[in-house]
Amino acid sequence: MTEDEFRAHPRAPAFFLSYARTTHPTAAPQRETNQKAFQLFVDLSDHVVQLLGLPAGGTAGFMDQAVFDGGQMWTEDLAFAAGHCQVFVALISAKYMNSPWCAREWDAFTRRTYKLRPGAEATPGEAPIIPVNWSAVGGRPIPSAISQRQMFQPTRLPPHIAPQYRDEGIYGLLSLGANGREAYDAVVWRLAQRVARAFHTHWVEPRVPDNLMELRDTFEEDGHELG
Repeated sequence: MTEDEFRAHPRAPAFFLSYARTTHPTAAPQRETNQKAFQLFVDLSDHVVQLLGLPAGGTAGFMDQAVFDGGQMWTEDLAFAAGHCQVFVALISAKYMNSPWCAREWDAFTRRTYKLRPGAEATPGEAPIIPVNWSAVGGRPIPSAISQRQMFQPTRLPPHIAPQYRDEGIYGLLSLGANGREAYDAVVWRLAQRVARAFHTHWVEPRVPDNLMELRDTFEEDGHELG
């Protein structure tokens, strides 16, 4: 294949941010409380724009912010993003691992195959799917569909930051306010670099799911391998 054949769709987001949405059922009207996930999305998008040198109008990332009441819908925008993004960033938490919707987003991406771009090299285990420690899961078992992937671990940072990220997760760093800000900023910058590297080294073929029902709604068994 030539380099031109490895080009992504011009409207495709560079990355897809997959997270477990939280709602307060007692609120009237029901409202989402996902400000921290949105803050990460904005900060990560800003960094990715700089690292990839995206032109005006270029899309750094996609984050589904729809509030669902009852059933969930596989919207056209969501299907397009899941089927054309080049990097999948999953915010791993106990809620994420138990979310049928997050499992479907994961499955939509891992059904796609990827190849190294011409002349690119990747370290063992490196792939365009990046599980991120969003909040500590404690002693809960992590499904093999997730655990077999290389969890994002920031490197080349002051020695106290990586353990803080490991123990608190990005959600925890944001919740610590000023005490977690230094670590948050450093971790998100390293995450953006990891996204940019995956974007430059791998090409993921487009594949838009036809409908929601064809996608797996659990992480218990991973019937599809990305690659």
